[in-house]
Amino acid sequence: MPLLALTMLLIWPVVVGILFSRKDRATAMIWSIFAGYLILPQLVEIDLPAFPSLNKHIIPAIAAGVMVWFVTKDRAPQEPASPPFGRWVVLLLGMNLVSPILTALTNPDGLVDGVNYRPPMAITHGISNLIQQFLLLLPFLMGYKLLWNARGAELWIRALVLGVLCYTVPMLIELRMSPQMNVWVYGYFQHDFIQTMRYGGFRPIVFLEHPLWVALMTMTAFLSAIAVARNDFTRRNLLIAVYLGCILFLCKSAGALLQAIMAAPLVLLARPRGMVLVAVIVGTLAFSYPILRTTPWMPLQGIVDLAMSISPDRGGSLAFRLMNEEVLLRRAMERPFFGWGDWGRSLFYDPYSGRLASVPDGVWVIWLGARGIFGYLAQFLLLLTPIYALLRAIPRGRQPGREKELVFLGTLSLMLAMNLLDLIPNATITPLTWLTAGALLGNAHRLRQGAAEAADLPAERRILPKKAGIPTVL
Repeated sequence: MPLLALTMLLIWPVVVGILFSRKDRATAMIWSIFAGYLILPQLVEIDLPAFPSLNKHIIPAIAAGVMVWFVTKDRAPQEPASPPFGRWVVLLLGMNLVSPILTALTNPDGLVDGVNYRPPMAITHGISNLIQQFLLLLPFLMGYKLLWNARGAELWIRALVLGVLCYTVPMLIELRMSPQMNVWVYGYFQHDFIQTMRYGGFRPIVFLEHPLWVALMTMTAFLSAIAVARNDFTRRNLLIAVYLGCILFLCKSAGALLQAIMAAPLVLLARPRGMVLVAVIVGTLAFSYPILRTTPWMPLQGIVDLAMSISPDRGGSLAFRLMNEEVLLRRAMERPFFGWGDWGRSLFYDPYSGRLASVPDGVWVIWLGARGIFGYLAQFLLLLTPIYALLRAIPRGRQPGREKELVFLGTLSLMLAMNLLDLIPNATITPLTWLTAGALLGNAHRLRQGAAEAADLPAERRILPKKAGIPTVL
């Protein structure tokens, strides 16, 4: 294990402690998770007995969670309390936590495929997966607790812009000199190098899992920069948005570019409610993809033919992915309710060589195979609920006094919806995804709660008189 990589993982809780000692809780939590995601090493993990492996996703979440709920809880009385989750969200959280246990209980058998053997699932492994699932949901819970107001949403939007702006420096170096940052800093390369080569050049990967992850993050920062420029139209903000758009183009990811083409005009021109409505449609289509792909409404062959006409390489890659999806979906439906569990039990292996014969790319087929329909619904609905909740809560018509706040929330909903869409071909679910979902859900519940409280007021108290001199939070 590379020494520097291990050292970075071990000292990150100290970095988190310093952040919380010098910044307010919301800002410190954002940068604890976001900076850890950007710079901590990929693939390196700390294995502990009877506990999930600690990696770049888990360690920042644990450290920030300890600071939020234990070390700095004395600051909480000074902060407004976040709105309650509601029964639906509590149910989904419970489903996420109980899903690993149900999967372990329904997979007590070992699997033998020629020379390949995959062990049975034990209840102890189910408990370990439950702990891991809870730790992965910590960014969602902290985003809900600390970013539930207008300031929190703006903090997250601006942090994305600033963080990716800084990240463009190593990205440009890799575009020019080939992806070597992880090798230069940590001493190893974290993926297949051929995946970084596209269209006669390179795609940046820096310290993330794959170039597609870098492109998706850059796309969200690009949308965030457009929202900032729309709310505060200055030359600097406009140049930042244009610059991040150019960087996104240089990432050479067709999926991220198409998502930006769909979402950027909406962020720039549409009303906030229109943004959220489009996000609902996109998110629902992504959620329904496993069903839609089996119907004539999803012209898969036509999509492959179109991709072939644009690029034979990309068309061939798409056809290979669809073929694998079909095989893995049939395998998942052999145990449809709670899935096959871990250790590659939902995959196919060559019975003679023992090598992997199926490659899961989209996270939806991974969830269906490993956790079944129950686990798929638990995770996907928890990500989709914030968008629907915001559609219910966002006021109709123009709101001049809250336009900037609603633009940021509409942008967050589009960012989350585009990430859900990207989960069809890729497994690009990250701590940033959960943080965005938590912040969006908290703001949706705040708006809903505020509307309900306003409806209960007498008519003469719903509108403040001019120059009333009463400061308001929103």
